[in-house]
Amino acid sequence: MVRTILITGATGYLGLKFVQSIIQEGYTICVLKRDSSNISNLKALSDNIKFYPSDDAGIDSAFKENNVDLIIHFATLYGRKGENIFEIKEANLDFPLRLLHAAVGNKVKYFLNTGTSLPYLTNHYSLFKSQFSEWLNYFSSQIVTINLLLEHFYGPDDDDSKFVTAMIGKMKKNVPDIELTAGTQLRDFIFIDDVISAYRCVIGNISLFSGFTDVPLGSGETVSIRNLVEIIKESSKSQTRLLFGSIPMRKTELLCSNADISILQNLGWTPKFSLNEGIKKTIDSYKL
Repeated sequence: MVRTILITGATGYLGLKFVQSIIQEGYTICVLKRDSSNISNLKALSDNIKFYPSDDAGIDSAFKENNVDLIIHFATLYGRKGENIFEIKEANLDFPLRLLHAAVGNKVKYFLNTGTSLPYLTNHYSLFKSQFSEWLNYFSSQIVTINLLLEHFYGPDDDDSKFVTAMIGKMKKNVPDIELTAGTQLRDFIFIDDVISAYRCVIGNISLFSGFTDVPLGSGETVSIRNLVEIIKESSKSQTRLLFGSIPMRKTELLCSNADISILQNLGWTPKFSLNEGIKKTIDSYKL
């Protein structure tokens, strides 16, 4: 049974949503945070969350003061805001590797990682994420490692740097035009509530896992980028013109991404929200 959970990235969108979902369920929750992190939303949830710096001394203190059963690694850096390669490497490879090594040394049972479904050579982010997954596999004889291969998730209050939220923001503001690729790429989009329920399903069945396991996490369905953007436009009643084909695709563009969710389905999980329902909920909550 999992009683004590150590979480990274708890101040981010996904991490905060997860903590909100489990805060009343009796877990001891420890959070590793950067000095610059705003923890006010977490403190508002509970006075019992334990906070530790994300440096080596903080990691050591977290393990010394708690009998950690499970680590959930949400923290990431996409590189969308001008961060350099070394900052992206630190967030997606160096830091989690230090944490994994410390977890093995402290005999933690489980490490649940937030990975990516992107091919490893797509960008710096996906490359370092992929390299860390190899380290998870390497250490899996000493700690059970589960690597959730997360597809494109979205939902209310997400960061405007995300594609879905950015499109909603532009269309709600009725910007005159949005330049886009042809939009033929197929993607698997999953609503935030379904992502959270999948994490909880894995935790609830964690004793069934052993060694290293990649677990694809998405809706299990694909939609073209063009169709997605058109759904957002229709649902937001926007007058924005969509200029498909006005910009070229990247050379490394992934043409199709689709999660095989059979592992999660076998654990009893299934997504509850259709794309149209999720987009409507996200649009309805958007604040200009």
